[in-house]
Amino acid sequence: MANNVNNYLSVVTVTPEGQKVWDSIIERIDALGDNKHLTGLFYEADAKGYWIVPEGEYAGDKVGAKWAFPLDYDSDGISIESAWGPVIPLAEYIAEEIGKVDPSVQLLMTYEDEMPNFIGVTTFNADGVDIDNSIDYEEVREYLIDKNPELKKLWDEEEEDWTDEDEALEIMSDVQWDLYNAWQDENTEWSTR
Repeated sequence: MANNVNNYLSVVTVTPEGQKVWDSIIERIDALGDNKHLTGLFYEADAKGYWIVPEGEYAGDKVGAKWAFPLDYDSDGISIESAWGPVIPLAEYIAEEIGKVDPSVQLLMTYEDEMPNFIGVTTFNADGVDIDNSIDYEEVREYLIDKNPELKKLWDEEEEDWTDEDEALEIMSDVQWDLYNAWQDENTEWSTR
């Protein structure tokens, strides 16, 4: 079973013209019907429901993940669950589409793997990806240890292991999501161009 990745793409700055493009993309997502597999934004399906993908292309490259489904969406953002990776190419496509009518568009996407093997935050402008910040599992663990004194006491630097793994995992499950959100907030940046 694939690790699920939670993605949240939100509108930070958009003109009324850009909002119309965002809204039209949301309407296209809504029109995907019950399935709502986001590959449907790029390809048609045959009668059996298989994507008709031109030779030499891989459908996952357009979305950024093997599969991706919207969980919730509105005029301000979209929550997406995907397999194995974040939907950066999809968000980049959306930013570039809006950028055609709104050169000042800014979108923000936060994402985290359910394990978590990684967490990240990516900002987008009219040209696509602006800044992509992410950390992998070891960096995530280091961040949690650094931010939580109880975890710090349970980490053996020399052995590079927990002194009491069960207690450490219990503490981590209590604090990790708040700390991940704090990390994402700290690492949200916009270009000053």
